[in-house]
Amino acid sequence: MAPLPSCPSTLTDAGGAPRYGTYQGGLEVVRFDDLAGAYAPGPVERFRSHKKWLYAFVATREVATFFAVVDLNYTSNAFAMAVDLSTNEVLVDESYLGPPRPVVKVSDHPGAGLDVAFRRPDAQLTASRPFGDERFHVSTKLGLPRLLGGRKLEASWSLLAAGAAPALTVVAPVDGGIVNVTQKWAGLLGFGRLRAAGKSFNLDGAVGGLDSTFGLLARRTSWRWAFACGRLDDGTPVGINLVEGFNESREDVNENAVWLGRELIPVGRARFSWNRSDVLDRWSVTTTDQSLDLEFRPIAAHREHRDLKLVRSRFAQPVGRWSGVLRHGGQEYRLEGLPGVAEDQDVLW
Repeated sequence: MAPLPSCPSTLTDAGGAPRYGTYQGGLEVVRFDDLAGAYAPGPVERFRSHKKWLYAFVATREVATFFAVVDLNYTSNAFAMAVDLSTNEVLVDESYLGPPRPVVKVSDHPGAGLDVAFRRPDAQLTASRPFGDERFHVSTKLGLPRLLGGRKLEASWSLLAAGAAPALTVVAPVDGGIVNVTQKWAGLLGFGRLRAAGKSFNLDGAVGGLDSTFGLLARRTSWRWAFACGRLDDGTPVGINLVEGFNESREDVNENAVWLGRELIPVGRARFSWNRSDVLDRWSVTTTDQSLDLEFRPIAAHREHRDLKLVRSRFAQPVGRWSGVLRHGGQEYRLEGLPGVAEDQDVLW
């Protein structure tokens, strides 16, 4: 596929229309205030449909951990999980609900200026990247401090943006909504420490990634997602992001990509095969351009099934290992046991 164009400097054009497309690089700020005409939501629609979140993931061969912080305007939620990849032991798996503010904060900056937090006495999840800093900084503290044994999970890690392949930014129209903006970034070098379930892990040399999403979304939204971060046999960092059922409404919007070393590689549409009744069964994903042919072997799954009448969700995110083949530039790369997640989501919000 042809190289992606550079990301524009602003979300909207001079007439207030979104600059739909798929780009390399990131928007400095994502705000919907400049949407005009048919694209401008009314106050009620904006309150109902405006969602934004950050998902952060990092892994070594020994451990994988990830969290999400979600601001739905009228409520907030967060979750975090950590898995020992050497023993397949789930170290921690927690979910949290809260009011919108002051519990949750998701800034309008997906890159430099990122400032995200979910704070309760028993859960403190934060991520930031101060202006001028080359790294994203992530911290997770779960559970109340105890006299012996500490919290359920304490993790502090960073992802290095400098010298990495560029981020992927997609600005997509939304059927039943208005616009979705997502910035995905994977294959970033990680550094830090993690402690949970009486075990400590060194995250220096890890590989990770981020998903920053801002949308005026439809009342019902569903998708399948695959995300993986690891290394080739020669040590080259690699990241994968694939989705089906979301950000597919135009030919020029497509968030499927691979980060290989310092290269961002766009790939074709993703096609998922999985057992919805048992997400711990094997998954397979291929792309229509035959760039990727992957199989996923889950270890465990984070699940959130809620029915609050006006808001309902059926969400499962298994964590495990991705393996398969990447074909690019006339070469074939073997991917073996990349730590990552899959996801099956169907939400009414």
